[in-house]
Amino acid sequence: MAQIDPEPNYDHRLAERVVVYLQTKDDRLFPFSRRFDADRRRAFVRDLREGLAEITDSGSARKTSATGFLMSDARLHDIVEEWEVANGDWPRGSDPRNPDTSLGSVSAEDGLPDVDGGKIPS
Repeated sequence: MAQIDPEPNYDHRLAERVVVYLQTKDDRLFPFSRRFDADRRRAFVRDLREGLAEITDSGSARKTSATGFLMSDARLHDIVEEWEVANGDWPRGSDPRNPDTSLGSVSAEDGLPDVDGGKIPS
């Protein structure tokens, strides 16, 4: 049995671009990132890492990636689109200054957002 789907589920060029961005932070790869401050850049990087993790998890969790069922990069596309639409600002619902945020948890590596010119004490 073969998977018949005219639309590819995985855009390898996007995944490669994300990996290179994570390694270099080269804003030519995502021009909207030129307008990021340090907090937005950290959040964008965290989101991209989570999106890449979903790609690898999507195939391996079902044990299907090796049998021809391609991994899905839909979440990675969503992440890039959300940040692109925000055009240097926080994507809708993700501003950490807003108590009603859709942001995920923050690791110690990410640090806390810079609010009012200083780090929030942990």
